[in-house]
Amino acid sequence: MIILRTLLENNLSRNRSLTAEHGLSFLVEAGDKKILFDCSAGKAARKNAEKMHVSLMDVDYVVLSHSHYDHAGGYPDMVFHGVCAPLVTGPRFFEEKYARDGDKYTYLGCGFGPEFPEKRGISHLVCEDKRRLFDGCYAVGGFERTYAFEKPPARFVRRTADGMAADDFPDEICLVIEDDRGLIVIAGCSHPGILNMIETVRSRFGRPVYAIFGGSHLVEADEARLKATMDKLRDMGIGMVGFNHCTGDAAQERMRAEEEGGTVYTHLKTGDCIFL
Repeated sequence: MIILRTLLENNLSRNRSLTAEHGLSFLVEAGDKKILFDCSAGKAARKNAEKMHVSLMDVDYVVLSHSHYDHAGGYPDMVFHGVCAPLVTGPRFFEEKYARDGDKYTYLGCGFGPEFPEKRGISHLVCEDKRRLFDGCYAVGGFERTYAFEKPPARFVRRTADGMAADDFPDEICLVIEDDRGLIVIAGCSHPGILNMIETVRSRFGRPVYAIFGGSHLVEADEARLKATMDKLRDMGIGMVGFNHCTGDAAQERMRAEEEGGTVYTHLKTGDCIFL
């Protein structure tokens, strides 16, 4: 059985004892293995895990989808409280991330450098395109840009050795779990484009995607992009979609209206779990 527990998302579920904030964190259980996928921005995900009666001390890997603060900023707190599993990121994870507003830049990075896990004896594993974590479970990055309309917002930039550059998110990775029904994909923000990510996964594994969960970054998509995305997801024959975090209300409403098309859509809020 595969269990996906939403430790933190922007919205609260019916469990009002938990804390919601802008961010994302999942605990993924696949057989006897556990993966902490993203750590949100601060302490809330860890505290929610305690209230959900799940331990993070025995996770086998920590996977950070990219280095924005709302996905990776809570990692140091997890480490300070005993999480010491190998850390998996994409390449150039530690480049500084910013949002540009005219002449002003707002820091969006994770808040720690490569020395943080190194000083604590934590292995740092980099996923360039496809990295096996254990049987049937992989980190995947280096996404092909098949759909030209899926572009990150221009305000996202990163500081490189040559100065500020548009952020095309070379550090973004997702989690892929093999299942008899197809591939299960868990995404953080899908900055490279949710369709680009799914197409890359399908191509590299030679198998269809059965389910996808996490952030889709459709919050800023216009009507044309929303329609194109929903149409393509339906054409791909995906059985279950559990988008949250940066997906946005308009996309969630459209997904609810699309449920008769054969795909089950759900909004995974803080405390919500999926048992597959």
